[in-house]
Parts: sequence; structure tokens; C-alpha cells
Amino acid sequence: MDSDPLSTFADPACDTSIVSDAMDEHGLDGVVTGVPPAAPGHRSVGRARPIRFERARGEGTTNFPHAMLDAFGAGELVVIRGVSPHISCWGGQASDLAANAGVEGVVIDGGFRDVPEIREGSFPVFGRQPTPRSGQRRVRVASTDEPITVDGVRVAPGDVVVADATGVVVVPAEHEERIAEGAADLLDAESDLSERVAAGEDLASIREDHEQF
Repeated sequence: MDSDPLSTFADPACDTSIVSDAMDEHGLDGVVTGVPPAAPGHRSVGRARPIRFERARGEGTTNFPHAMLDAFGAGELVVIRGVSPHISCWGGQASDLAANAGVEGVVIDGGFRDVPEIREGSFPVFGRQPTPRSGQRRVRVASTDEPITVDGVRVAPGDVVVADATGVVVVPAEHEERIAEGAADLLDAESDLSERVAAGEDLASIREDHEQF
């Protein structure tokens, strides 16, 4: 492709369903389920910065949240493997600090809190479930630059992550160019299909050019 594959994934029309279909065509499955957006309109695309948490081992042993905050990088999408959906590892202030650092969004395999504050803001947050239980003194950052696994999907630094109200898809960096090409082709086909349906064209005619809907 002539352009950066990330620009294709960043197109609002290139939703997670399109990306998943493009992955299917190459025998890849990067779909993460059960991690909905904190607000329905949240959408995010960026390169993965995986962060893995573990349980703190006693008073004075935690490096949370500073080790997490220090890992923030512009253009990246933070993907967190937490210790439990019942323990928060993200909140409103983390969202503000991440936005200030140029982070694109966060996907949390775990709990988060400050839901009203997050919903009032524009920073995209995806997580297993809200919980008021603080991660302070309960969790610590175990790694910030190593691959993690979320819902059976491997997430490595630099992978492309697309997240919206339908779900989350992780595109391995080594496959991003061909997946972006496939997604662009699917978007063209989807546009043609939508136009023909809107024009009232009969199903038999449409089916000649479109096997799937």
C-alpha cells in the first residue's frame, strides 16, 4: 500500500466488523470479546502498548500507578491485562493524563472506575466492567513492553488495535499491510452494496455481485 495502513484502520467506516472480516480472509482471528466501551460512542485506533498487572505482595511493594503512567506514549493504545474485573486499574485521572500524553485510548482486561467522569470526557475507555474497588495497594505493574494475552488473543507492542462499540480487534504488525488492503476492498464492496440496497435494487441482481451481506 502507498499509505500507512493505520490510516485505513482509522477511517470511521472501517469498523471492527470490517477488520474482523478482513482477518477472516487470511485465516487470522484477533477478536477480543467482552470488553465494551465505557460510553457508546467511544472508538479508538492505535498501536498497542501492552501493560501487564499482577497482585501486589504486601505494603510498599506496589509501583502502581506511576509505572503505568510512565509508559504512556503518543499515538499508542494502551492494552492492560489486569488481575480481576473486580479490581480497578484505571479511572478518570488516568484518562486525563493519558489524553494529555497523546494516548489514543485504553483497552482493559480488568476493572475500571470513575464511570461518570470517563463518560463525560472524550478519552476512549474499554473495560471488562466498572468497579469502585481501588487498585492502590492491590496491584502492581509487572511489565510494560512485553506481549500479553487478552481473551486468548496475543497483543504485542506495535500491533494495531481497533476498538469500537461492537468489540476489539488486534491486527498483528506483521500482517497489518495485507489486512488493511483487505479492509479497503471490503469497504468498497460495502459502499456499493449499500448504494444498491438504498436504490431499491432487487435481491437477485445484487446477489450476482455480492455473495455475502
